[in-house]
Amino acid sequence: MPKTFRCHLFWCGHDREDQEKPSCARRGSPDIGKQLKQEMRDRGLRNEVAVTKSGCLGQCSVGPAMIVYPEGTWYKVENMEDAREILDCHLENGNVVDRLVIRD
Repeated sequence: MPKTFRCHLFWCGHDREDQEKPSCARRGSPDIGKQLKQEMRDRGLRNEVAVTKSGCLGQCSVGPAMIVYPEGTWYKVENMEDAREILDCHLENGNVVDRLVIRD
């Protein structure tokens, strides 16, 4: 039987070959994603929240990007403090962090 989670965060780990174009990986997403996943485990959320590296999420111009499901909330996460705020507010308590939301 597949494991089900309350929510699932995907963080973009894409690194473009074209160095002229922005990419989330070159803006620090691998370190942020790995630290976020470890903090999630440290808080005992491993069975409730999934944190997964993804390929390109299509937000290269504003990244590093993350998206939380099932809501489909897109986030711009520039540093670990932003990621920790998403963990505190959204992943633990279900409250969207408005200041980090990527808008159309």
